[in-house]
Amino acid sequence: MQVLSNLVGNALKFVPREGNIVLKCERRETEAAMVVIDSGPGIAQEDLDRLFEKFWQRRRSDRRGVGLGLAIARGIVESHGGRIWAESRVGAGSSFHFTLPLASEHRELRLTA
Repeated sequence: MQVLSNLVGNALKFVPREGNIVLKCERRETEAAMVVIDSGPGIAQEDLDRLFEKFWQRRRSDRRGVGLGLAIARGIVESHGGRIWAESRVGAGSSFHFTLPLASEHRELRLTA
């Protein structure tokens, strides 16, 4: 949930009021795949490689944060054996993808009060 929250929160910062954010989920043979697609301004190619670095922020942005949301998302995904990346074109929006491996067996967690 935290990964999706961070990705959607990031999209909300950059999508104009009349823009769109779409979430897609797909179950593949060995993994679950999620994508958050936005109709924001897009990201320059030279910025894509740095998006998931701690404290990094786009130079040409009037929207500021701490610069940790995407780095935290990457840490969570990678700690579970998944992958995370972004695709974008300036003026055409962005898509943030991540995959997580499916569990090999059903596990149940029971909480007691």
